[in-house]
Amino acid sequence: MSREATPKTATIYDFAHPGHKLNTQWPILDLVSGRIAADFAGALSRQLQITLDANALSTKRTKYSDCVENMGRTCIVYELTMNPVQGTVWFCMDTSVLATIVDAYFGGDAVLTPEEEPRELSRTEQRVANHVINALVTSVTSGWSIAMPVKVTSLGIIDVARLTNAPMDSIMVDSQMNLVLGAIELPCQLIYPFESLKPFESKLRKEVASPSSQDLQFSQAMQGELMNCEIDIRGVLSEMPITLRKLLELKSGDFIPLRDVQTVSFKTQSMPLFDARVGSTNGRVSASVSRWHLPVKN
Repeated sequence: MSREATPKTATIYDFAHPGHKLNTQWPILDLVSGRIAADFAGALSRQLQITLDANALSTKRTKYSDCVENMGRTCIVYELTMNPVQGTVWFCMDTSVLATIVDAYFGGDAVLTPEEEPRELSRTEQRVANHVINALVTSVTSGWSIAMPVKVTSLGIIDVARLTNAPMDSIMVDSQMNLVLGAIELPCQLIYPFESLKPFESKLRKEVASPSSQDLQFSQAMQGELMNCEIDIRGVLSEMPITLRKLLELKSGDFIPLRDVQTVSFKTQSMPLFDARVGSTNGRVSASVSRWHLPVKN
């Protein structure tokens, strides 16, 4: 008996598609995107007095044509410059996302309702959009400081239809993030031209340094908080040995003579802090610091 062979068909695979390249080629870019998302949510929360969180999705490379096609007709696209990076960067957000943020700003239920047709923004939406872009500019600047200093400027809104006039075979780097408002996720994205980031590949490829690259703002804030911590310090002003017999013979009004101690060591828990000369000031016992017991810095 013979069995008929099942015909096999070939699966088309585009080896040149940029999406097949590993995101691990530029690991720093994912860190930059995460920092931008976190700072963006924080800055926008402060400006609009609403509670927003954010999470960044992994960056990916895509064709220009696919990128423009996925934007949709109701997408709002802002052009940004990011000196010294050449070219322009896009910030994309659907009209429905902006409308949801406006609704939350005015105390509404903030329900994400997709819109089917493009429309002009109202004056209120334009004012809130300005807050969004101001927060974004600040966040992109701080986020990219992980890799290099940049100066970010907003050039305003660009018509999506104009984007189809550019060469459609170029490569873009898509950095997506979700703003989280309660239980709602509000998608938005930053899109960079691949050729603009290519000259800075060495900065984006390098391994993440150990915590030597410190966040100066965080360090200063931490130091300030530590300086405000309260600690208990204890020092023995005088000690006098006494027998149990004499202790039991003491009566109300008896005096116990104390030794005259000039230097006292003050400690917090069991750690010595400083030595001090003991005396009196304005009728009170006082201590004048004479020597610190600070740890030796290597």
